[in-house]
Amino acid sequence: MKQALKFFNALSEPTRLRITLLLMKHELCVCELESILGMEQSRISHALRVLWDAEVIVERREGRWVFYKASPELPRSLRDYLEEEAKKNSEVSTDSMRAADLLESNKPPGRRCPLREKP
Repeated sequence: MKQALKFFNALSEPTRLRITLLLMKHELCVCELESILGMEQSRISHALRVLWDAEVIVERREGRWVFYKASPELPRSLRDYLEEEAKKNSEVSTDSMRAADLLESNKPPGRRCPLREKP
């Protein structure tokens, strides 16, 4: 029961929910999330820590970089519900478009992650 409370509490805050929705589609690092969401690193990092503690997301280290994605353990029904609700939110749609633009381009403004640079 305690883990379920942690899990749903983690998803109850708008920034953490936006991050979760992005990480359901893409594996991203903090600097990419900063660029997409237009938020400071400290706010993003705090949100990621709460989501990680609640086992909503997982992380992968590559050298000094950490990449995040939604946990593969998230129930399919929850993923489906969140994706449906996200379609109704213009802010989330904007986040998705920014993420796609960021990942498809060479070096958009604000992007600092050298691991994602294309040759």
